[in-house]
Amino acid sequence: MKKSIYSLIAKNKRVKAAVIFGEQTLSYTELHRQISYFSSYLLEQKLVAGQRVAVANFTPLELLIAYYGAAKCGISVVPIPFSDEQRQRGALETSEAVLFLDSFVNEQTQVESDVVAEEAMVIFTSGTTSTKLKGVRLANQGINDICQFMNHEMQVDEQIIELVFASIDHAFGFGRCHSVLMAGGTVVLPTYLSSPLSIVSLVKQHHCNALSTAPSLLAALLQVASDELLVINQQLKWLQTGAMRFDGFFRSQLCGMLPNTRIFLHYGLSEAMRVTFFELNKHLDKAMTEGPASACSEIKIINEQGQALPSFESGKIAIKGSNLCLGYLDNALWEQQLSDGWFITSDIGYLDEQGFLVFAGRSDDVINYNGVLVHPDEIESKLVELISDNAFSVFGMKDPKKMKDSIIVLCIEGETSITIKEVNQFLGKTDTNFRPSQIIKVAELPRTRSGKVSRALLKKSISE
Repeated sequence: MKKSIYSLIAKNKRVKAAVIFGEQTLSYTELHRQISYFSSYLLEQKLVAGQRVAVANFTPLELLIAYYGAAKCGISVVPIPFSDEQRQRGALETSEAVLFLDSFVNEQTQVESDVVAEEAMVIFTSGTTSTKLKGVRLANQGINDICQFMNHEMQVDEQIIELVFASIDHAFGFGRCHSVLMAGGTVVLPTYLSSPLSIVSLVKQHHCNALSTAPSLLAALLQVASDELLVINQQLKWLQTGAMRFDGFFRSQLCGMLPNTRIFLHYGLSEAMRVTFFELNKHLDKAMTEGPASACSEIKIINEQGQALPSFESGKIAIKGSNLCLGYLDNALWEQQLSDGWFITSDIGYLDEQGFLVFAGRSDDVINYNGVLVHPDEIESKLVELISDNAFSVFGMKDPKKMKDSIIVLCIEGETSITIKEVNQFLGKTDTNFRPSQIIKVAELPRTRSGKVSRALLKKSISE
């Protein structure tokens, strides 16, 4: 029987803390009361199951309440997290929401309804313009399935107190909140996500025994505050990261810094949560992979003709399973990326002999370097030991001298004395196609809402 995301946390109605956000602590009893108030308000507005409500300017706690309150009456929430007007308009227009709320509603009314709808929420992938926004329709069943799987694999119980240092208008952040609340644990939400240093202070302040955050923020912590991580080593029982590239150099460092912590990695997308999932500590021989397919997912690697490829042959990653979303708001676009029920991603990689996924990057990031196709992730993985104190990114751009198709550019954040000569000396005998032609230093690298460096925005800013 299908259940809403709300129904799987409804059984926990105790005095125990459910969510901590800044100075606010909501017990399970109070959380359910707030959820019922929001649900009742939607029903009073004559919204019915299957419709959507768009929300903006909600705090993370308010958004969490809205997700569950809407799900309680079969309505789907569409968070509008964008600050620029063009993307706001684009998101609203494509969402087809029947109601838009730009401030949280907490009217103390009580109208009971428990209706299950297929769609739980719509989240937007990060596009540079409104025309590139993809509204991804996440399913109640898909979220529940993958969160139950994570709880089983991680062996969590009601004692878990997890700092979810990630945006909950993304599948990664919400997935962790839902998993913890399903287990009857406590979720700690940060008031802001800009400083990775606040991770350690929040873990200590709230006695967290679990942490989930993006690989980029963990890498930043390892670079600038490794001593601080040692302080919380005895405290952290679980750590989960993934959804974007996490270099092997930092994986090894993390295992060394947190020997008492069970570290879980995954590969996933907005369209499919936790496609792979594995415990890094138990599979150190597979540390350079993203792990095997989760119980909710199937993976295959295909060539340009759509044919499945054998082990160790690179191609596009294709996904099928209960964790796959319902589709895009733009159904025609969704159908273009489906083939016999398989979702064809823009990511490339291969499966090893045991079915562990090796992720190579996004196909649209590939650099055509004088006729040779080079992926910037391959270059970055080689440079991470040299440029260990700064965030950096590699991308391709048109050769201004028009001597080659493209040149490889290394962009470094912050102050550094590293020169192009040192970089290429460090790369040594590496294929010459992997060597950057230019170094550009910037005060700050542009990032998506999930913390990932946006190569598209970086190239745009450099070219301007």
